[in-house]
Amino acid sequence: MKETVILMRFLRQDPVGQRFGVGALVIAWLAVAWTSLAFAVAVPLVLAVSEVIRRRREETAYAVDDLEDLY
Repeated sequence: MKETVILMRFLRQDPVGQRFGVGALVIAWLAVAWTSLAFAVAVPLVLAVSEVIRRRREETAYAVDDLEDLY
């Protein structure tokens, strides 16, 4: 906790540190926003693709082989 206080005091007095901090916050915010957007798009897309694959598998039903009589 002491390190955080020392860092904050330093950043309050250092203009380069302030700009770096603001830049880091902006980059972090953009990363979170893009990640959220990617998840918002990816989840329905993955669900739709899995539904299409499931329906195709149901259409091509394979014949069941009775292997019980081999044993």
